[in-house]
Amino acid sequence: MSKHKRGKIYYSMQAMSLLPILLYGVLIIFFSTYSFSKTLTHEVATGLEDSARLCTSLFDAAYPGDYHLEESKSGSHTAYALYKGDTNITRDHHLVDQIKASTGVDVTLFYQDTRILTTITNWNNQRIIGTGAPSIVVEEVLAKNVAKFYDNVIINGQTYFAYYMPLTNSDGQVIGMLFIGKPAQTVLDMVNTSIYPIIWVGIVAMLIGGCISFTYAKNFVSALQKLKIFFIRVSTGNLSAELDQTVLKREDELSEIGRTALSMQSSLRSLVELDTLTELYNRRSGNKKIQETYTTAQKTGKPFTLVIADIDYFKKINDTYGHHNGDIVLTNTAKLLKKYTRGTGYAIRWGGEEFLLVFENCDMPQALEHLNALQEELRSTPHQFEDAETYITMTFGVACNNNMDVIQLLHTADEKLYEGKNNGRNCIIS
Repeated sequence: MSKHKRGKIYYSMQAMSLLPILLYGVLIIFFSTYSFSKTLTHEVATGLEDSARLCTSLFDAAYPGDYHLEESKSGSHTAYALYKGDTNITRDHHLVDQIKASTGVDVTLFYQDTRILTTITNWNNQRIIGTGAPSIVVEEVLAKNVAKFYDNVIINGQTYFAYYMPLTNSDGQVIGMLFIGKPAQTVLDMVNTSIYPIIWVGIVAMLIGGCISFTYAKNFVSALQKLKIFFIRVSTGNLSAELDQTVLKREDELSEIGRTALSMQSSLRSLVELDTLTELYNRRSGNKKIQETYTTAQKTGKPFTLVIADIDYFKKINDTYGHHNGDIVLTNTAKLLKKYTRGTGYAIRWGGEEFLLVFENCDMPQALEHLNALQEELRSTPHQFEDAETYITMTFGVACNNNMDVIQLLHTADEKLYEGKNNGRNCIIS
């Protein structure tokens, strides 16, 4: 009986303490909401800053060189075009559109205070190019050469969380700005979506809800921190960085952001590491791959074989069938090179019609077996155009890594290639 009475008194006291607990809970919810919003705003600012750095790196990788304006005259009309290096980027929205598709952020490139490239559109779904930046941004970012985050920039009638970064040429001259932004409503929706569960749990069971909120917030901030570390590593050029798997196992918006980040990383790796025509490694990433292969071979003691290959009389193909069909030949040839290096190594587009093959864990005889089979299929494979077809051959210079470093290997393979060229082409010289 006394046990039963203790129970009644216990629950009565719980009921009597409900009001102060609710008041205390409201305070907790208020401050939790405020702190969460500030933290998320800070993380959004950091994420936009990291995205801005990533975008500038991507622009530099895709279009090497400084920004400059060129003018052309047609009668009394003068037109201006913005170049980066040797590339006219005035209407080249491919890169900014891809960044938006991968990350969900809007991107604008300003020349001085004028939009040249942008993903932002008006009510008629037209890009708002040619429009100017807000005057306060011009004064605080462009004029002072200082990057800055804003949480209330109004663009085209919509409020944005925005990060503006000055763009400078190699001589230090400020030539414009880069804008990275998210619609404020998107961020507010994320805040509201995350806050509502905390409020309801707090009303139903305030004390338990407080513990859950604390644990959730801790894991949430931890996941954001892991995302931040991942973005920093990618933005500094580490395109092989790994995202902590605990982020991807979450069942909320952060796991979606994590998957989007990995997709963006994969897209960036393709843009930076692969040749756009052949989808083979480009020379820059190929050099890195060869160094990694060499280092591994030094550690394991296992050999690898390096081959420089060149399409015979490729200029004649371009002159006879046109450069478009020449590209078809390069693409078809690259597919065969990938086929014969798949599982045994990799292929690199070394330049023009020249390719470099690496056979890992293969000595010279093993590599020659692969090359002989490759050469036979090359000779017998027709390259079909709209109104013609042609066959090609290749010359191969082969070198194995016995007591040679990478530079010596490349030099030896190159000498073998030229020996093959001088001996009539269509051969393998080892």
